[in-house]
Amino acid sequence: MAVTLDATLSGVKSNSYITLATAEQIAALVPGGAAWIDLQGDEKNLSLIQATRWLETLSYSGERCKASQRLKWPRSGAVCDGVTSDCSGIPYPLQESEVRLAVLYTTNESQFPGSGSGGGAAAGTYVKRQKLDVLEIEYDE
Repeated sequence: MAVTLDATLSGVKSNSYITLATAEQIAALVPGGAAWIDLQGDEKNLSLIQATRWLETLSYSGERCKASQRLKWPRSGAVCDGVTSDCSGIPYPLQESEVRLAVLYTTNESQFPGSGSGGGAAAGTYVKRQKLDVLEIEYDE
């Protein structure tokens, strides 16, 4: 089954902020991007969709442009690098973030945010205690 990428701006079924062609242009400029470009289409599409899903977990300023749009971007009134968004597109830093996450997803999935692997931690490791003042984290198995 083919993995379909939908980067329609303000689309009701969108699952990516950028098209595959745009992602490949950006990937040519980031570390690991050349290897990502060489992957098959479905692998690249899936990695872009996963990257977008992760970016969707973040909170953003401003308002969605349409109530019917599936993704949080485009937005109006959000400020990114000193530029206020106006629903005409997706800010380049967000596009680049999607590509960098897609590259990470295909090269080292265990390091992908939210993978739950804990990086190099042993299986069964969990956070036992967190302390906010003087930031302290204690792990246990």
